[in-house]
Amino acid sequence: MSQIPMKHRGKQPRFFAAEGVDELVSMVLELTTEVWVVKKRLYLLEKVAGDQGIDLTPSIENYDLDEQEIKDLDAMRSHLIKRILRATEGSYSSTQRVKDGPADAGQNAEAA
Repeated sequence: MSQIPMKHRGKQPRFFAAEGVDELVSMVLELTTEVWVVKKRLYLLEKVAGDQGIDLTPSIENYDLDEQEIKDLDAMRSHLIKRILRATEGSYSSTQRVKDGPADAGQNAEAA
């Protein structure tokens, strides 16, 4: 799957006069998208499993992650944070900018 380039050409449009508001709105929209994708997938997973007579709640609550799963989840969390903070890149010097992680480090909103 190809990725959309993360480098923007030209000046970013500003919609609010106050410093940082545009970046904050972008972060909230990105988080809202991520939350919706997760809620939709969880709903569908529970619905499909429930329709087949499988109650996933006890299994999920009692599941113990192994070392690799913990590392994978940490990588996905880091990638999500970088994507959320991408909106603030223009507000910091180039030495402090957050770089995007590997494309396969987390789930994309488009994947759901």
